[in-house]
Amino acid sequence: MARGKRAQSESGMYHVFARGVSRCLIFEDDEDRREFVGLLGKFFGSGELRLHAWCLMDNHYHLLVDCGELGTESLSAAMRDLNSSYATFFNSRHGRVGHLFQDRFRSEKIVSNEHFLEELRYIHQNPVKAHLSKTCEYPWSSYNGYLTSPWLVDNEPAASLFGSYEEFIRFHAQYGGSAACSRLERSGRGSADESEMVSAARDALGSIRLEEVSGLGREARDAALRLLKDAHFSLRQIERLTGVPKSVVARA
Repeated sequence: MARGKRAQSESGMYHVFARGVSRCLIFEDDEDRREFVGLLGKFFGSGELRLHAWCLMDNHYHLLVDCGELGTESLSAAMRDLNSSYATFFNSRHGRVGHLFQDRFRSEKIVSNEHFLEELRYIHQNPVKAHLSKTCEYPWSSYNGYLTSPWLVDNEPAASLFGSYEEFIRFHAQYGGSAACSRLERSGRGSADESEMVSAARDALGSIRLEEVSGLGREARDAALRLLKDAHFSLRQIERLTGVPKSVVARA
């Protein structure tokens, strides 16, 4: 079946979201994150596509992208190259096979300056809401770049809408919800509960890394799955955490 063409944004801007298949981890450590950020610079640093915000979570990431007059075809091509290159790196480094990302990336049109600021704040607040950081000064997002040197991101659109750095900081300190993000992540937002679940699963597995479980031999894989079941994770939760089908988890 042919895939539908993405709706074009009159502003040229899109909030882009991509998540690991079955919500598996796509970033295991900072080496993974550094590789991904380097690829962001490669595919979104040419000037043809401008990046206004980014944030890396455990099992998904967010981008705020301006395509200008290039349209969604250029965005789709860049996202395909980004995800394919990173998946090749990740699978090779961690001894993993198969798809890393869930289906195609999702995107939401930006329709106004107010909408742009709402999505900018949501992206920068994501680590706070997931209890990965106490403030927006999370090391794996574009927030700090807005306050120092705007490496990798074009901060001009946002800077023109704030009178000072202090106003930018105050805006981000306010709670910001986003109906668009609810649609983007309608099958499950990366919440504080999910972050705590990932942390508890890591504790239960000990030296076994979550992203390794699906690629282990049958005996080792089933032993890891039993550790998670013994820690009182549900079959569905284990499927989400490891990418191992629920039917296989049940038999372990």
